[in-house]
Amino acid sequence: MYKTITALVCVAALAASAQNMPKAAALPPEALKMREAYLAELTKIAGEYDAALLPMAENYLLELRGLAIRLTGLKDTTGTESARKEAARFMKALGNDPDPFETVPELPDDVLVDVPSALRLTQQEYAARRTAADLLRNEKVIALADKYISGLDRLVAHFEQANQTQQAAASKKEATRMRVAMQRKDFANRAFEEAGAKYRLVPPMPDIANLKERAAEPEPIVQKLSALSLVDLPAVIQAYLMKPLEYDKDWPPEITKWRYEGAGNYSHDFSLYNLPGMPDELGIFAYPKTMRAYVRGTVRHSTLNFDNKAVSWLGKGMSWRLNDSRDLVCKIIYRTKRPALKEDNGPAACVAVYSIDESDRLIASMSVPMLEEETQVRVAKHYSYNRLNIVWEGSKRKRGFTIPNHMPMRVVVGVVGYAPGEEIDATIEIVPCGPLGDMW
Repeated sequence: MYKTITALVCVAALAASAQNMPKAAALPPEALKMREAYLAELTKIAGEYDAALLPMAENYLLELRGLAIRLTGLKDTTGTESARKEAARFMKALGNDPDPFETVPELPDDVLVDVPSALRLTQQEYAARRTAADLLRNEKVIALADKYISGLDRLVAHFEQANQTQQAAASKKEATRMRVAMQRKDFANRAFEEAGAKYRLVPPMPDIANLKERAAEPEPIVQKLSALSLVDLPAVIQAYLMKPLEYDKDWPPEITKWRYEGAGNYSHDFSLYNLPGMPDELGIFAYPKTMRAYVRGTVRHSTLNFDNKAVSWLGKGMSWRLNDSRDLVCKIIYRTKRPALKEDNGPAACVAVYSIDESDRLIASMSVPMLEEETQVRVAKHYSYNRLNIVWEGSKRKRGFTIPNHMPMRVVVGVVGYAPGEEIDATIEIVPCGPLGDMW
């Protein structure tokens, strides 16, 4: 009797499992072949994701090493020791059992440091790089599933035209199953489970000998940065640019109404932006989807003649259009691993506001030295009054301007260099911020 009950329980469990699993065997040969290709591609995506993890971990350790060397040169013994401890902690975390509920198991939020700020920035960049890799992996799965469904839809139309009703019904059922599955937030993970494709939760342990060889290699030179595609940029910059813009979807901020116009040459001397014949310095890659940009290059000139004016502090900026000046409320965050040594050296963070209806008349601008790894500038147009404030939070510098109300505006944010030979490697990020009364 016991054996009979056990057998019945097993049969019931197998029946329930069969109901939950996709009935691939019931598909016609054409659809079955398409499904096999779909599952094989899922395995390939998981493999590509695993292969990308080790270089990310190696780059992070090399960045920590470079940071420790730089802090040693600045005689920051505490910061140097913090960077070395983080490298040791990271290596140990790679060997532990990962927590599947952590977004980045080897670098959870509770290990982020407050000081030195350069170390925290390095940690955040690694976490962003790992998160971006996860997002890219999931996007590939969704695109693959869409392609699979489109193929099934074409098969359904073919079978119906050939009056093959059973084959059409089976293919349509599979397409419907896929559409329902894609509505789940964890669809990508379930797709991998269905294909039996497992991916790593943390990178494998780096080879220290290989790291020493890579540390001795010179950094690759990036040419014509503005013309590169996203995949040609350094991995850490890819991750930074692709990190989704975070805001309250039920109460979206004003910056979601902005429209990206483009990127071009910029000078902070007269707040000149993208005028014909302007000197071309540095390179910029803008990623409008997340309102971020990357500026990199070596300054070639200190002062050049342009439009009968001696123009210096040359660089690049990106431009955004606002249909209503009341939407001009934002914070611009500039980050660099090569901060300025003093105020009359580069790089510098720039913001300029133009009135579009008045022939792009410059009505407000501010340029501040990037003396730290992170520089923040806030811009706030009073909702009711014709008043705009630009604030540099580093030294509490605040400048007020009279600005037209209900008028279309153009906002240009950029990074410029000062002297020949200066190396610029900086990012720009536009994020929501509070209203005028919340300025400090």
